[in-house]
Amino acid sequence: MKDIYKKPIFYYVLVPIVIGLWPVWLFSIGIPGAENNLEKTVKEYAQARELISEILNLDPQRLDYANSKKNGGEFDYTTAVDQVTRLCKISPTSYRISSSPIRKIKGGQKNQDASMTIDRIDIERFSRFLSIMHMRWSNLQCTNATLAKIKGEKDIWKTDIRFIYYE
Repeated sequence: MKDIYKKPIFYYVLVPIVIGLWPVWLFSIGIPGAENNLEKTVKEYAQARELISEILNLDPQRLDYANSKKNGGEFDYTTAVDQVTRLCKISPTSYRISSSPIRKIKGGQKNQDASMTIDRIDIERFSRFLSIMHMRWSNLQCTNATLAKIKGEKDIWKTDIRFIYYE
């Protein structure tokens, strides 16, 4: 069997067979598979476009935020929390926020802490609030979230949240 590789007649037969099988494979498997992938990609693109339109209808401020980030706007806890609480329909009188000054840590990186207390909130709004905060500001981390159930209420909680924003 090892001797067959050394004979040139093997290559004179193998190369034309491979060249002859390539168009057969191309027309029977390659092109139909590519057409199926194209159709699938076009459908996914249409679905993504619908989702993007829906997201922009629900939250048109995302475009403003993307443009302001390109302009190098500074992060401010008060502004960030105000925007998200308005989206989540959390009353400004039901929460308090306090932030510490910006400080430098190792390597020249800066961070800023903040603590927030929400007096009355349901679980759905609270989870939506945290989710939007993390989606909008990727450098923001929630380091602690404590929920305390308010007695006599079905789904009302008092929350204490601690954030750290890394610049």
